[in-house]
Amino acid sequence: MNKIKNYSLIKNIWKKRKDSKVISNYIYLLLIQGTNFILPLITFPYLVRTLGLEKYGVVMIASSLVVFLNIVVDFGFNISATREVSIIRNNKEKLSTYYWNVFYTKLLLLFISFLFLIFLILTFEKFQSEYLIYLFSFGIVFGQNIFPAWFFQGIERMKVITIINVLAKIIFAISIFIFINNESEYIRVPIFNSLGFIISGIIGFLISLKYVDYHKPKFMIMKGFINENKNLIASNFATSIYTSGNTFILGMIGGDTIAGVYSSMEKLVMATKTIYTPLYQAIFPWLANKSKTEIITFINKLKKPILISGIIISSIIYIFAEPILNLVYNDPIINSYAYIFKILGFIALVASLNMIYVSLCFPSLKLYKFRMIPMVLGGIINLVLAIIGASFYSILGTAIAAVFSEFMILIISHYYFKNKIII
Repeated sequence: MNKIKNYSLIKNIWKKRKDSKVISNYIYLLLIQGTNFILPLITFPYLVRTLGLEKYGVVMIASSLVVFLNIVVDFGFNISATREVSIIRNNKEKLSTYYWNVFYTKLLLLFISFLFLIFLILTFEKFQSEYLIYLFSFGIVFGQNIFPAWFFQGIERMKVITIINVLAKIIFAISIFIFINNESEYIRVPIFNSLGFIISGIIGFLISLKYVDYHKPKFMIMKGFINENKNLIASNFATSIYTSGNTFILGMIGGDTIAGVYSSMEKLVMATKTIYTPLYQAIFPWLANKSKTEIITFINKLKKPILISGIIISSIIYIFAEPILNLVYNDPIINSYAYIFKILGFIALVASLNMIYVSLCFPSLKLYKFRMIPMVLGGIINLVLAIIGASFYSILGTAIAAVFSEFMILIISHYYFKNKIII
């Protein structure tokens, strides 16, 4: 009987929503994440074969840096702004004021991050030698941050995001096959990727204007955003260390080729998050308006089905690691590192569980500090272990660092949930 009750809660959310917004948003977000999952499976193997592991590694190292810069510009608004918009969406005056202050804050952070990129290019030879790759890759940061995904998610209009994102990414994925035919054309990869994000960003921004009136931004409000989101930026930045930073670290220490090998497998493992990310994103605006008791109850009921799905995915990766890599990449060098893929596969299990806390529970309760602490500690642990591991054990040390960091985040998050929230 208890088992039936456990599984019925998630099902009942849809029934309580007369307009079915949660389930429709989940479907739209699933389409976006499905596109993010399928297109890399198509384009990455092609790029590995066409560019070779060395040039592919260069492109992936630049992509890792882009993730860091994007975290700086986003500054936690993907969580805080989504939550706030979901609360004030029926008050156009407040919504408009909030929208433009967030927009200009992100614009300022975008300018600062670009100056930082220029500093890296002018200062370090590693960046100077491939400066065009890094400059063109920055277009992704620009596109992602002028697209107000936080706004559409908050007002629960995910259809807009879905159509724009999916079409733009499909068009520019096709461009990769048409215009990139040999190793010397690797510079075109960030160009096409950036164009996709920039065009979708501009369209998304223009569409969002029909929901708000223009309000002149106020410096004190913008300053308040920076102060309020400091815990979120710390946790998001820490997250990027163990989700994308390892490719960058390994590339700096081990070289472009081994970074390309690691990234090829990391992309596949991280793609498994597409199963959970849209679910959490769709539920978040709904859950953020619930009481503490309701949130805790829901989180407890969600754990078991997520645990089962995570075990299944990790088991598939562990058992079929070699056939999967051979099917997707068919590269003898990548295939020889199948044991690394097996190790990284455990991330699919651990990450699915820690995301319940850091992506859903803590943000819904606006307990950003509880979200920050496990993620920052996990980021620090990963940074130290990844540098040491890459220096002495190359790709193996990096993979172990990534899995261990995710595990520590889960342990610490669960501790806070049990001992600080449930009291």
